Amino acid sequence: MKLRVEYIPDDEPEELVLHTHHNSDRGLQVLRSLEHMLDTQTEMILTLGDTEYYVPRHSILFFETVDGKVTAHTAKHMYYTSHKLYELEALMPSSFVRVSKSCILNAAAISALSHNLTGDGRVAFRGTDKIVYVSRSYYKILKEKIYDMRFRSY
Repeated sequence: MKLRVEYIPDDEPEELVLHTHHNSDRGLQVLRSLEHMLDTQTEMILTLGDTEYYVPRHSILFFETVDGKVTAHTAKHMYYTSHKLYELEALMPSSFVRVSKSCILNAAAISALSHNLTGDGRVAFRGTDKIVYVSRSYYKILKEKIYDMRFRSY
């Protein structure tokens, strides 16, 4: 693996880009290390009514869009966020993965994944009875993410 640094003017935003092979153990290890080092914001501001809550990102199970509003679900509560799903995909750690047009979930919080004959999936989470349905076009991506996170040795 080679390393290249490009210096930019001070008025431009900094950006880190990692070019790696899809199944590269070293690439995934570097990605996780960078995420951990750069993760200074560990909480999100979410709302419920007129109250703002400071919710740890790791406790969020999934985000979904319902009637044009994006909700954030933890094991016990449901909050609202002003972010769109595509914004959340960029803001959240790599454990968050899109599983349907209207849902992004935290693969690190999954306790079970089932699959039916039509190819759709169903996800259960630790410590709650909340479930999420995975559309068949995203099912394989989710399975690969779970495998990469939990079963690859680093």
